[in-house]
Amino acid sequence: MSNFWTISLFWALFLLFILVAMAFVLPPLLLRRAVKPGAQVDRKEVNLAIYDDQLAELKADLDSGDLDTAQYEDARQEIEKRLSEEVPRESAPVVVAQAGRWPGVVLAVAIPLLAVALYVSLGNTEALLTSRVEAPEAHTAAQQGQHATAPMIAALEAKLEANPDDAKGWYMLARSYNATGQYGKAASAYAKASELAPDDPRLLADYADALAMVQGQNLQGKPLELIDRALKLNPNDEKSLHLAASAAYQRKDFAQAALYWRQLLKVLPPDAGITKDIVAAVEEAEKLAGIPGSSDSRGKPGEKVGAGGKAQQGATAISGTVTLSKELVAKVSPADRVFIFAQAPQGPRMPIASLKIDAGQLPYRFTLDDSVSMSPNDKLSNHAEVMISARVSKSGQPMAQSGDLQGKTGPVKPGQQGVAIVIDTVVP
Repeated sequence: MSNFWTISLFWALFLLFILVAMAFVLPPLLLRRAVKPGAQVDRKEVNLAIYDDQLAELKADLDSGDLDTAQYEDARQEIEKRLSEEVPRESAPVVVAQAGRWPGVVLAVAIPLLAVALYVSLGNTEALLTSRVEAPEAHTAAQQGQHATAPMIAALEAKLEANPDDAKGWYMLARSYNATGQYGKAASAYAKASELAPDDPRLLADYADALAMVQGQNLQGKPLELIDRALKLNPNDEKSLHLAASAAYQRKDFAQAALYWRQLLKVLPPDAGITKDIVAAVEEAEKLAGIPGSSDSRGKPGEKVGAGGKAQQGATAISGTVTLSKELVAKVSPADRVFIFAQAPQGPRMPIASLKIDAGQLPYRFTLDDSVSMSPNDKLSNHAEVMISARVSKSGQPMAQSGDLQGKTGPVKPGQQGVAIVIDTVVP
């Protein structure tokens, strides 16, 4: 919608609301019957009319037998006495003053003028022009990125329809899908490329990465098989080493994760941008494994990390119980997978820490801490608050699908105990 139509719609609604308000105020004022100036009402005539009505009522009571003659005379004399007091001999006429319709006319003009003046004075007129063009930078960048790559993706798809045996073309298409967040399509394209070029370690690592994204950043299963194949082809492939370390960390094999990251440090250039993060990952993995760490993770010995790390980890652990509502018991098989995970209340919905159990273990007492964090650079203890969820996955995959059962609670703070989660909702 252009700025012209935006402004037009705003002022149309503005005037509509004013008309609605005036519809309640003006009719009683504009429909008043005006009385001519100087119009007079004779009080004597009014009182005499009331006197005649009262005498007629007395006469009717006398004729019906409700009053005898004596009562009738007493009442009649009382009315005559009261009338003589209320109506003096020279009763002055009363002048009736009435405003007529002019107050309504004044309000009909004043209300719109005042409303417009107040908006111009206190409102934000520039917002009409800027609200539609100002959007969050991330959203705008994402749209621009998708729009920029859409023609290239369409061209690649058309090219591969004509030449489906082009391994490099499938690889490029897969990377394009991956760059635009279409991980399912990316994984399918990587699969086709890996069939045509099965001995490319970097292709296999990228394929594993896309599959992990489809599985909610879970590197176990097929992604890990691809990583192992890539490392057999090239033990020093940087991405394969990084993914292998992350996969080991996810399954709590912290010693193996540290070994992979140490190997990665040996092949990285000294000035690589991720060196600092990898050093921190090595130290964290060795701390969790209870083995000697190092001040220089490239090999120089350092201080051993003892129980202090474990104590800190316990202080930030979140524990509680997951139960299944009685209404959903019939929908669960003991072999179904149950994922228990922590997420940030806002921002990315990827799990921070997670556990996987069988539904047959419910009700289950769980503990989430840094040892089950999905990434050493995004630990549970780094967050002030998290949401805790539990999901029964009918497909066995961590990503929610229709028919899965779930429950959640939060936000809770690291270190909180006795958290109760009831799985009571079916994913639509």
